[in-house]
Amino acid sequence: DVSDQVAIHEAMEQQTISISKAGIQATLNARTSILAAANPMFGRYDKTKTLKQNINLPPAILSRFDLLHVMLDELTEEEDGRIAAHIVALHKDPAATISRAPFTMEQLQRYIKYARAIKPRMTPAAQSTLVRSFKRLRGDDAAPGSHSAYRITVRQLEALVRLSEAMARVHLSPAVTGEHVAEATKLLKASILKVDVSDLEMDEDDLADVMAEQQ
Repeated sequence: DVSDQVAIHEAMEQQTISISKAGIQATLNARTSILAAANPMFGRYDKTKTLKQNINLPPAILSRFDLLHVMLDELTEEEDGRIAAHIVALHKDPAATISRAPFTMEQLQRYIKYARAIKPRMTPAAQSTLVRSFKRLRGDDAAPGSHSAYRITVRQLEALVRLSEAMARVHLSPAVTGEHVAEATKLLKASILKVDVSDLEMDEDDLADVMAEQQ
């Protein structure tokens, strides 16, 4: 929906939300993380098409997300059997299928609260690693045959900075190190930066036709 795209674009670009209802107009601050999900337009993700063509979102919005991941429903007999067995076991005995975590909910809440309070500083080594990672991403994006969902710009450099600081908080570190930047770069590269085109199965007749056209 176009109205939804306008609303989320305002929140991500200006960090504000405009409300107009019952004669009341207000602009509220939107200082929060955004977690969004979208379904493919045709019911199943088509790897031969770009991300924009699959979910019908403009690059202006896609490039504002730090991470983009595609969850593919691969048709494999082993995976389908494992999922089906788990769902059936849930109906039989829900308590038996729930794995017990090595920590309590209170411990997890205290950990998250403490980690969010950390303000990690950027070390010189992390700065150098950030510059090298950004230059490498830009070079890979400009390479022939790249299937990037959007162009690599300064926004992705800012995303790398935010992800590196988040990695430092996860490790309860007061400083951002080169290792944190490396892990952040892996996350960004494992995102939707490159979507492989599905392999085409060709028989001998099709291959012969292609060779004839090339000649």
